[in-house]
Amino acid sequence: MDEITTEIDSLNSEVIDHMTNWVDMLGGGEIGRYVVAGVVLLFVFVLKRVLAHGVIGGLRKLAHQRKHSTAAHVLDAFEAPVQLLVILGGVYFAVEILDLPKNVDAVLFELIGIFATFSVFWALFRSIEPLAMSFNNLAGRFGGGLGDDLRQFFIRAVKTLIVVIGVVVLLENWGIDVSAFLGGLGLAGMAVALAAKDSVANIFGGLTILADNLYKRGDWIETPHFEGTVEVVGLRATKVRTFAKALVTMPNAQIVDSPVINWSRMTHRRIKMLIGVEYRTTADQIEKIVEDIRSFLKNDDDVAQTDVAQMVHLSDFGASSINIDLYYFTTTTDWVKWRDIRNRHIIAFKRIVEDNDAAFAFPSQSLYVETLPEKMPEDMANKTNNDSAKTTRQIG
Repeated sequence: MDEITTEIDSLNSEVIDHMTNWVDMLGGGEIGRYVVAGVVLLFVFVLKRVLAHGVIGGLRKLAHQRKHSTAAHVLDAFEAPVQLLVILGGVYFAVEILDLPKNVDAVLFELIGIFATFSVFWALFRSIEPLAMSFNNLAGRFGGGLGDDLRQFFIRAVKTLIVVIGVVVLLENWGIDVSAFLGGLGLAGMAVALAAKDSVANIFGGLTILADNLYKRGDWIETPHFEGTVEVVGLRATKVRTFAKALVTMPNAQIVDSPVINWSRMTHRRIKMLIGVEYRTTADQIEKIVEDIRSFLKNDDDVAQTDVAQMVHLSDFGASSINIDLYYFTTTTDWVKWRDIRNRHIIAFKRIVEDNDAAFAFPSQSLYVETLPEKMPEDMANKTNNDSAKTTRQIG
């Protein structure tokens, strides 16, 4: 580092010596100095345009031709700060030539140093956005929506860090001791952290969601508090649009501390169904119905055949029916397509039952009358005399 500084000082002295020789060639004196200083400034402004439109512009076109869009955008970000540095360099040499009073020189050199430091951090600040474009490949592993949120968090965090470091460096250049200030800031930060512990917890909750890829924008999630589609994954809170079209904003800390079901991560969608046939259906008919339903499901392209269960069994003797339990999965997870498949299957199962000369049972209740009152209306008495037994069935 010391060798580099020595080389720069040597080059600086050599350039100033050449400019002094030019002043002497013009006859010396104050007028000669102003003329050379003006020529230096003019040369710098020309150099600035050449550098901006020639060098940087050429590199930018080359980057676009080779499809390096990130490099091209970084060059765009550096263009204005580099031009400012070139102008500051010209002003520096012009001040050296003019041989101004020492107090004026000190002030001007101080300002040049401040603006030079500012231009460096300005270039870094402007380059964060284009550099974050290369971050998309990494963030894309978390999904499109979540990747965008992660990239924006990265941009904001790095920009804030650059601004803080830049301010500290500028304060140091002004001769302000920031160590005591930073120490006091640390104590104040502790107090703020204690007061804002919930906000800090929400931020860490947001980072946990990003790191674990818990969900992303567009996912259908369910928690003990709400169910809906994720619209925004922020650092402090997540916004979910419920199926009633209401917008729910939930702090990330509460979401992370509760079970979250991500229905969008389903590999298949389940169908559960119970078919009840009448008790008068024979055993052979029931066996044939079960066999036909199994065959139908095995030959349906919309039904998942591997990695998931596919079960058709008699489950129990119900109050009014013999029940056949169906449990299987569809290949699609799309809700509308799933409903269409379920609709088609219900019609197919009804046809299977009907083709086997069976019928679906329905809830019923039988009422048996063992005795009748001694005094009965005449028409009822005549009716009971004609019947040897009376059974009444009430269907409900």
